[in-house]
Amino acid sequence: MRPFLLLSFLLPLAALAQSAAPVSTPPPAIESDDLRFGSISLYIENDKFFAGTDRNYTNGVKLSVLSTNLRAFDSDTVPSPLRALSRALRPLMSDDAIPKLGLSLGHQIYTPTDTQTTLYQPADRPYAAWLYTGFTFQNYYRSASDDTYARLSTVELQLGAAGGDWALGEFVQNNYHKLINVETSKGWDNQLDSEPGVNLVYEHKWRLSTSGARTGLGADLIPHAGFSAGNVFTYANAGASVRLGYALPSDFGTNLIRPSGDSNAARRAPFGIWLFGQVDGRAVARDLTLDGNTFTDSPSIAKRPFVGDFVTGIGIGTTSWQFTYAQAFRTKEFKGQPDSQVFGSLSLTYFY
Repeated sequence: MRPFLLLSFLLPLAALAQSAAPVSTPPPAIESDDLRFGSISLYIENDKFFAGTDRNYTNGVKLSVLSTNLRAFDSDTVPSPLRALSRALRPLMSDDAIPKLGLSLGHQIYTPTDTQTTLYQPADRPYAAWLYTGFTFQNYYRSASDDTYARLSTVELQLGAAGGDWALGEFVQNNYHKLINVETSKGWDNQLDSEPGVNLVYEHKWRLSTSGARTGLGADLIPHAGFSAGNVFTYANAGASVRLGYALPSDFGTNLIRPSGDSNAARRAPFGIWLFGQVDGRAVARDLTLDGNTFTDSPSIAKRPFVGDFVTGIGIGTTSWQFTYAQAFRTKEFKGQPDSQVFGSLSLTYFY
């Protein structure tokens, strides 16, 4: 029933956003302070948040940084390494867009439902983790109708360690459990083998907004579509976000921990508050945490080819800070999984 409740929330907001201005990409003059904001964001996800479980995707942490306008780096007033970086990336910069660069460090942990047995559980998902660094390049495209940015393209390269000891799944989970005085997970000896991981991710977002959404009551509709290709995750995805509230930021919405999730605004109001909902569907060709290792025999379970996330939440922001909390409902990811999953996601962002 939860997906239908979410859709009942999304549909009226989507109807409100139909009054949005059209998106276009003629290259207007770019002011020197456009997208002057950079950001530092911390994301924490856990299935204990308002769900009380400890299974499947059980914990995620991500720290990410987005730069200010990269064109501003091409100046004699900035350090020479940053100037060289800006000039090296110039071929990727669209003439009618503002470029930004991002760096992230992330960690995700996956476990079966029964974490107190030491036995291998062939009917449940295996123990696994994913530790990675993400390198992101973004282009923000301005709307012809107003002074905001209505499209965002993101390319992200993820490099890391997947599966076993390299990914630090047992180390992080069990040491944290000891710290908070709860039972440790006993079955990590059955985890996947260690394996280098590489993903190349692309996603494009559009934003349609009601008039006055940045300064008063309004709504945004933010569709997205993209793909990931790599030995850890290979999928195609599409979906949409809807926001309704007061003084919405001119970014591209709040996302779970996932590639291409970060964006920040050209301008921010002194105070804003909003509700949001999101749907994301994925056609999954590979998920190492379910399919097992690429090059060696390992524990595995038959995955489902289509997975959906349904998300609802609230955001509060000022000129310098933003806090969001979301509750996510994920459909079953593997055959034999008894229930869909619920987990919470919170984020805290500082804008500089």
